[in-house]
Amino acid sequence: MGSAVGRVETEAAARPAALAELGTSGQGPRMSDFALPGTVLVDGTPIRYAVSGSGSRDLVLVHGYRAHHGWWYRMLPTLEERWRVIRFDLSGHGDSGHRERYGVDVWTSDLIAVLDAVGSRQALLVGHSMGGRIAAVAGADHPDRFGGIVMFDSMLRPAGSPPPRMTSLPPGREIRYPTRDVAAARFRLRPPQPEPSAEVVRPVAEYAVRPSTAAQGWTWKFDQRGLPLIDNDRVTESLARLRNPVWFVRAGRSLIVTDEVAAYARAALPAGTTFVTVPDAHHHLVLDATDECLRLLADLHADLAATVRPRSAG
Repeated sequence: MGSAVGRVETEAAARPAALAELGTSGQGPRMSDFALPGTVLVDGTPIRYAVSGSGSRDLVLVHGYRAHHGWWYRMLPTLEERWRVIRFDLSGHGDSGHRERYGVDVWTSDLIAVLDAVGSRQALLVGHSMGGRIAAVAGADHPDRFGGIVMFDSMLRPAGSPPPRMTSLPPGREIRYPTRDVAAARFRLRPPQPEPSAEVVRPVAEYAVRPSTAAQGWTWKFDQRGLPLIDNDRVTESLARLRNPVWFVRAGRSLIVTDEVAAYARAALPAGTTFVTVPDAHHHLVLDATDECLRLLADLHADLAATVRPRSAG
């Protein structure tokens, strides 16, 4: 086990009664709210991004496996009050282009290219699930580009661990549905968990589908030819090189960050890492426990902001 010197572990506050208490809106978003107007080419692949908010410090959001930037939509209005928020779709996901090969170094290149495109010299790096694993590698490889790192329910495992079992898509073809509504209705969060309300999930599901280019109908946006899991050993060696402050946020009912994973994270992450548990949340806590996540970030704001230089500081 690693040293516990300087480590802090807390539990997030209980869920408040209404999202409006933290500035989120009860009105459903429009699809135009999900638009990513910016494009940067990374090795010839278009990566779509957007910037919003007027804060003096930058915050960049990294989504998870087979997800897209819309997973963060419920958090955006509040984050934009204090940060300039940078969001994007990783290659093979959302509205960004597809590649022949993927991996954590490819996705880290996507991230750095977006930061360069928007003129971000240093940012708070926030990742959910696989996005947190990408954040660990990016933070270790590019320490000057990031202040702090916030990892929301990201699986961390020792080197040499066998990869988790994943459900394979049918090889050589895309899954198609007759209409957009039918496709969106088949959307499910993985791993399984109690689904948030249809009102919460619907915008994420609708953005996750597109018209099929192979035949009539609708299909998923993520690359169905196969997205690899991240090289775990690459992540593990990156944890040992992290020098920036880290906040590791665990969902108390997660099927991903089990007690075993949480124990390893405490041992592997740098001394001084802050560990937080959101007790009643599941793995997709940025959707099903948005208010707790926002309250947590608000409570930590002074500490998080202190890690990132204001843009005017150069």
